[in-house]
Amino acid sequence: MATALVVGNMIGSGVFLLPSSLAEYGPISLVAWGFTAAGAILLALVFARLSRAYPRTGGPYAYARRAFGDFVGFQTAWGYWIAVWAGNAAIAVAFVGYLAHFWPALGDDKILAAATGLAAIWLLTAVNAYGVRQGGAVQVATTVIKLVPLLLIAFGGLFFVRSGNFGEFNASGQSAFGAVTAAAALTLWSFIGLESATVPAEDVEDPRKTIPRATVAGTAVTALIYILGTVAVLGLVPAAALATSTAPFADAADAAFGGWAADLVAAGAAISAFGALNGWILLQGQIPFAAASRSSAWSSPASWSPG
Repeated sequence: MATALVVGNMIGSGVFLLPSSLAEYGPISLVAWGFTAAGAILLALVFARLSRAYPRTGGPYAYARRAFGDFVGFQTAWGYWIAVWAGNAAIAVAFVGYLAHFWPALGDDKILAAATGLAAIWLLTAVNAYGVRQGGAVQVATTVIKLVPLLLIAFGGLFFVRSGNFGEFNASGQSAFGAVTAAAALTLWSFIGLESATVPAEDVEDPRKTIPRATVAGTAVTALIYILGTVAVLGLVPAAALATSTAPFADAADAAFGGWAADLVAAGAAISAFGALNGWILLQGQIPFAAASRSSAWSSPASWSPG
């Protein structure tokens, strides 16, 4: 469940559109993926170390407060919480957008679309309010389902790539350094959420072992899927078409396996957004809970060990 929380929160709605954004840079964007993936794994190792030393609910908030005091801790909790609930609104909109592929009325009726998005938010809020384990079960199910179309493209699609589709290695017109740094700004965003397993720490069994493993393994698996998926999409969809595509993974699936696969990817994207919404709603409740539940025991030197 902890690993699914990490993977599910990182692989949300945006990754299904990211190859189109990277198309203007060409295959050099894979270099950016390599750099940001390495940086993400290093960050994951930092969070793994901190979770072994101080397995307390709140993750980044708990670490910041323990290291720098109440003021910095509060600012961390406040900023993180705002980012989470603002992001949840965007994820809910993306979920409705992907669902419109199968329910066209959602694309025309704004009231119906808003009601569907709100229904998803309140349903998942109810699940997570019922219990962390229940929220974790939903996260496992949605993560497994969302990985099916991504793995289909990331691994199966590699057998159908055409070298001519990749285009110019650096298609941006910038220097190699400029292209890599610009593409890295997009790819780094995809690793937001690698800290997810540290937030509900006190609800995790054997947190000093489980959280580090989930954080590092989840980040590594996600990075592998991102990189192989991007290679497959670049090789399946011509560069010019990819740059204007609104559903690059669906286009890649269609090119490799036919129209049925495009529907599978669209369904996977909707479930991916739904699962990410579930995971971030869990964190949205855990962060203010941790800040509100602080006690003198948290500040005790005995509670902080090198791990």
